[in-house]
Amino acid sequence: MKLSACMIAKNEEKNIAKCIESYKDVVKEIVVVDTGSTDKTVEIAKSMGAKVFHYTWNNDFSDAKNFAIKQAKGEWILFLDADEYFANDTAQNIIPLIKRLHASFDTIACKMKNIDYANGKMLDEITHVRIFRRDRNICYVNSIHEMLINKTKNKNLRAFLADEKELLIHHTGYSLSNRGEKAERNLELLLLELDKAPEKPAIYQYISDCYFGINEWELAMKYARLFIDSGTKFIGYNVKPHQNIIDSMLHLKCNANDILEEIHVALRKFPSNPSFRFYLANMMYDLKKYDTSYAEYKMTLKLQEEYDDIEINSVPSIIYYIYYYLGIIASHRNDYEEALTSYVESLKREKMQADCLYRLLLIIKSFPEQDIILLLNSLYDVNQEEELKFVVSNLTTINLPTVLAYYSAIRSKRFQQDDITVVYMLLANGQYDKTLEITRDCYINEPSNKLFSSLTVASAMMSDNREHLYWIVENMIGAMQVFVDTLLRDKFAVFPQEYKQDYFDLVTRLLQLGNEKSLEKIINLSQCFENEDVFIGLGNIFLRQERFAEAVELYLQFLDHAKSDDQRAFNIVFAIGLCRFKQRDYQNAAAAFLQAYELGYKENDIYEFMRWNNNGLPENDNVRLEIVRILGAEEGRLNYEVH
Repeated sequence: MKLSACMIAKNEEKNIAKCIESYKDVVKEIVVVDTGSTDKTVEIAKSMGAKVFHYTWNNDFSDAKNFAIKQAKGEWILFLDADEYFANDTAQNIIPLIKRLHASFDTIACKMKNIDYANGKMLDEITHVRIFRRDRNICYVNSIHEMLINKTKNKNLRAFLADEKELLIHHTGYSLSNRGEKAERNLELLLLELDKAPEKPAIYQYISDCYFGINEWELAMKYARLFIDSGTKFIGYNVKPHQNIIDSMLHLKCNANDILEEIHVALRKFPSNPSFRFYLANMMYDLKKYDTSYAEYKMTLKLQEEYDDIEINSVPSIIYYIYYYLGIIASHRNDYEEALTSYVESLKREKMQADCLYRLLLIIKSFPEQDIILLLNSLYDVNQEEELKFVVSNLTTINLPTVLAYYSAIRSKRFQQDDITVVYMLLANGQYDKTLEITRDCYINEPSNKLFSSLTVASAMMSDNREHLYWIVENMIGAMQVFVDTLLRDKFAVFPQEYKQDYFDLVTRLLQLGNEKSLEKIINLSQCFENEDVFIGLGNIFLRQERFAEAVELYLQFLDHAKSDDQRAFNIVFAIGLCRFKQRDYQNAAAAFLQAYELGYKENDIYEFMRWNNNGLPENDNVRLEIVRILGAEEGRLNYEVH
């Protein structure tokens, strides 16, 4: 049995060798049709044993591919694009597979994973036919987005679906970074064929894809609907027009109910495809319906595990995202054990998630330092410079001085890297004079840099050396100089509102470094801002660091200063309830949630937290019974989205 490999190519010197190398040992001949390369494509192809033919490009991919097939002599054709290759040495399985194939099969289809060539990350996966019998009736059609057909009237191609472990192709021809460029190129060709669309409705969907690629959301939706309305089946891509519509609506920030309606239309048509469960889970999360969102994320994972359809599926590339949000929801519920597990699962799949790592560090910050290091070492390779830099950078956002010192030392020794993050390590370990020397020089060289100014002030304050503080008063300008001068004079001052962000930066810095004495001094300066919303900002900073008791005190200060008709009050009362719940002070949390509800807070998350909080209240507690009544009254409104 003879197998011929065919390819059309133009300026593919970066890809063609990897493609041919992946199958050259299992084919009897390699046919490359060059359509006008000006690089080393032809030279590389010949060096790898290919027969090279030249073809004058006529803007028709099918014509070029059919020309290639005519040059082949094999009984079966293997036709890959130059930016595709067999992964995991699976090409070795092609001949045995063909030999055991029933005579009724004309083609072999297999899983293809689209890899973003810019970053190496998977975009989605789909099933494609790339192996077929050499038969004069089997050929490609369509000038762009070409497809195989059998020209014999009323005869369809019958495809055998190979298991992913047996045959797997990686495609590296696309990247989100240049999606618009390719879309514009294809759109120009497709619009020339628009008049043929009533007979070939697939053109509508291809045009929709192009408009989506250039961010023309309305037009992407228009042509996707034209394709759907045509009733045409498009094997492997039937889900795509629905995805284009939903994604376009999300970009356009359409009404949530309208988006949900589109998601449910797709769910009814494709109940086993995990993509639409993922959309629904995201919508429920955005609507703050966390329990429903959690269930839908879990269902997405279940469907993904069971999925064996040929329709395009983007979920494999974003499973890390699902675990990330499962972790957030578990954390909302105070289920930190599950949250930890979910964050770890997310980071295993996508390491460079700053917020995910930060949330994980918050959970494990009280663990023994050695256990924290063991966990981080299981996720990150300290021999990889970028991974080590990422870990060190994120450790500066939380008070873990020993762990930070451990990774900073490794980074300094192995990669001779001592950037500004080393200052955090020195500060966290009490070497204030040394850090002040570094940050002061940085500030002098770049006085407009907010990070340098806040670190310089933090270093001076933590050193508790008044000479250092006087240096700041004499040499720095702006907000930081005023803050320190006010502390030294121990006199009341009034700060302008434009100083507020600098103030928040300094508070955040001291919180991260864990110096309570200096932090208390700076917090006392909050009284120098005339606008009471400074307490909201401070409360949010402490909440972000999970310092719930301090956050409550700051929120209460806002309420003490705020006017009786301040519309922000119900948000702050809800935040107080949230902090009480996180402290497992369920009685006071319930009282705060009820007060927020009565003041007018009606976001869906209040019902979620009320329900979770009720689990911590006595069975016949009056507040619990009132919350049960409220939840019952709201049940119909809360559940309408998923019916």
